[in-house]
Amino acid sequence: MEFGNMLAKTRGLTGSVSEAISGLLDEFNAALPTMKALGFSVEDIQVSMGLLPEVRAKLIASADNVDVQKLDELIQKKSEQKTLVAVLKALQTAYNVRSQLGDLGLNGVEIDVKLGVPPNIGIGFLKSAAVAGS
Repeated sequence: MEFGNMLAKTRGLTGSVSEAISGLLDEFNAALPTMKALGFSVEDIQVSMGLLPEVRAKLIASADNVDVQKLDELIQKKSEQKTLVAVLKALQTAYNVRSQLGDLGLNGVEIDVKLGVPPNIGIGFLKSAAVAGS
C-alpha cells in the first residue's frame, strides 16, 4: 500500500472518530445538569489528541449526597440520553459494591468519563474529606 493511500485512510478514520466524539460531547453536555442536580461538580477536563482523540472529564461529589434510590427514576426518565444512562448505571453498580464492603471511610465519589473510541466510565470512592466536601 502506498504511503499516500495509508495517510488518506488514516485521515478518514480520524475524521469519523472526531465526529463520534463530537456527538459524545453533546451527550455529555446534556447530562451535566442532571449530574449537577445529583451533587456532582466537574473537577477537570483533559483533551488528548492522537490517532484516536479523546476527552476525559472528572466529576466529584460527596458520597453521602448521592441519592442512590433516585437513580432508577432518572434512568427511566432520561432513557434517550445514552451517556447519562451509562453514568447512572455505573453509579448504581459502584454503590452496590460499596454497600457490600461496609463502611471504609470513603467519603467522596469520583466519576471518570472518557469520551473516545471506545467510551469508558470509571467510578471511584475516595477517603479525602476535601474532595467529598466539594
